[in-house]
Amino acid sequence: MLTLLPTRLHWIKDDQQDDPRDLCAHSPVQFEFHGRSLLPPEAGSFTVSAAALYLLRTLTREHTPAAPVGEHLFPCCGHALYDLGDVDVVILGCPQGANVWVTRPDDRTVRLILNDGEQHEVNASEWSAAVLGFADHVQQFYQHAAAKQPSDEDAAGYAKLWSEWQRRRGVPV
Repeated sequence: MLTLLPTRLHWIKDDQQDDPRDLCAHSPVQFEFHGRSLLPPEAGSFTVSAAALYLLRTLTREHTPAAPVGEHLFPCCGHALYDLGDVDVVILGCPQGANVWVTRPDDRTVRLILNDGEQHEVNASEWSAAVLGFADHVQQFYQHAAAKQPSDEDAAGYAKLWSEWQRRRGVPV
């Protein structure tokens, strides 16, 4: 059984009200396979808005050291969003985060590879359901938040993030 959930969604200043200028959702992540934690609890909180998009990318491509979907599958930060004219948004943050590598040995299997080399094979449909559920949790958090007001510098990148999300998720945002 695979569990992939944001466990405490909040904005960066989680002791304060939702700031319309804060574009990034954060949360610790419960990521387990058959009761084995794939992200240690001490890993902390991640920018789950970026992580959700990166996870959605793994539905159609692998996340490997040679061809990552983002610098980290679970980035600490994701505060810079850029529309560089490509189909996907570019998200930059700090150099901190956590990786679980995602490969596809065949059409029915997703292999999750931890940094220590430990590997777990998951049914591709179970992976897809877990990723979509994770993304849906994050999206619902945004839907109940104050309307976001990106700066002029972030507006195009923020719009690109949600455009890519909608395309990859296949549902209205």
